[in-house]
Amino acid sequence: MTPGQSSVSTTLKQLVIDRVASRIWQKDASLWPPESPGAEPAAEIMGWLELPTKLEKQISLFDEVATRLRDRAITEIVVLGMGGSSMTPEVLRVVFGTQPGGMNLHVLDTVNPDTIGPVTAALPLPNTAFIVASKSGTTVEPLSLEKYFRSALADAGVSDVSAHFIAITDAGTPLANRASEGQFAHWLETPRDVGGRFSALTAFGMFPASALGIEISNLQQSAQEIAQACRADMEDNPGLLLGATLGAHALNGRDKVTLITSPGLERFGLWVEQLLAESTGKHGKGLIPVAGEQLYPTNWYGDDRNFVYMRLECADNTATDAHIEKLVTSGQPVLTLNVTDLAGIGAEFFRWEFATGVAGHVIGIFPFDQPDVNAAKDKARAILDSGNLPSDDSISDLETALKSLTETPKTGDYVAIGAFLPESDELSHAFSKLRAFITKTTGMATTFGYGPRYLHSTGQLYKGGTKSIRFIGIVSHGSGDIKVPGESYTLGALTPAQAYGDFEVLRDRGRRIRTATLRKNAVAEIEGALRD
Repeated sequence: MTPGQSSVSTTLKQLVIDRVASRIWQKDASLWPPESPGAEPAAEIMGWLELPTKLEKQISLFDEVATRLRDRAITEIVVLGMGGSSMTPEVLRVVFGTQPGGMNLHVLDTVNPDTIGPVTAALPLPNTAFIVASKSGTTVEPLSLEKYFRSALADAGVSDVSAHFIAITDAGTPLANRASEGQFAHWLETPRDVGGRFSALTAFGMFPASALGIEISNLQQSAQEIAQACRADMEDNPGLLLGATLGAHALNGRDKVTLITSPGLERFGLWVEQLLAESTGKHGKGLIPVAGEQLYPTNWYGDDRNFVYMRLECADNTATDAHIEKLVTSGQPVLTLNVTDLAGIGAEFFRWEFATGVAGHVIGIFPFDQPDVNAAKDKARAILDSGNLPSDDSISDLETALKSLTETPKTGDYVAIGAFLPESDELSHAFSKLRAFITKTTGMATTFGYGPRYLHSTGQLYKGGTKSIRFIGIVSHGSGDIKVPGESYTLGALTPAQAYGDFEVLRDRGRRIRTATLRKNAVAEIEGALRD
């Protein structure tokens, strides 16, 4: 019997006795502690339960809008969004790719000018449409990018710029109001009773899916089937089982939910990461998702791990199956989720959402609010308004910051890396090696995210979750800048403002944090810090 298996079984039985599955479907708020002040109550934010059924009626609308764009010779679709507005499109873009008859999908969940500039240069702007995705209709990153790309389209000779923009937002938001005034070719309304990270099966995820040429009906059918299975107060309820596993292990100190996937599903970890971190990381508690990690030798892992294996049956699972076998043999707990085919991604969206609600019940967390997210946003806004970056005497080189945070490793602690750098395969590979180095030499798990993306996902966990975090914040001196039409700030100013705003909040919350600046060749500097 693997560690914690008995407690998982006991927890699962109790969940059945307490009719937790039925009560979730009844939106019974007594399952969780009260929501944070100002947050919406459970009954008003659990519309995600009905999404598999409601999606069936929206498929024709999404397909119709996508067809209209294709008929206008639109070949590229760019999602401008953050967090729940961008994670699902990014997963689908990588997992499915462009299907026959579909458009090429790009996801911009960054405002780093060293990323935005090259993307703009590569796009055939007259044949490109932009999705401005924001549940609140006020998110600064997509709105800033919208202004920039409207100007870029006009400069490229596009006469009707608004015809190249689609708004995805709730009714009554500033973005929806602008859409009603004719500033967008289309407005796709999103349900007010569905939080951003639970919105995969809304227009935020499913319209980009249609643009890619994906058969949404297949995703909807798989989601509907598992939703039905999640209704039963029985131990084989797939959402109940996953939630019990996550919650019971966390209570036993195994709060590092380490996601291992079949080849091709790696990007799904970004979506799970946001869902778990933002839902459970608050009031000093939380599930700590470890995604995008290499397959390490089993003796590198500590006893704070809980492994979940998403196994795509049609993939080449030779390496991952062998690794899972070694983990089980070494005594680590592993739960395998079998995914029959790619259409099963729809089911996985719902399974993990339901399980998050269950896990929140088990560990005593209200999973549908995010009380600490706005703190960094407010700090960044204040920095922008002041026009000056705060002085930071703790800024150092990466090697010094790394040594400071890892020289006294402690069981249960983890190292979080937040990098406000332009994303690239080479840089991601370098950070992957850095993560491996940390775990090999200290035994501590690591998380990694590019900023500002992570602010909308793991940012809540880092600020409101367990104090076992050791945070390394990394910035660089970018080579370019981009003006935001109609604003007093530039993208080059917004990026560091968000970084230093976040760092300030982490310090205010008593987190152990060190910051480092990469000045020239970021990849070389990272690899240079890897010294035993």
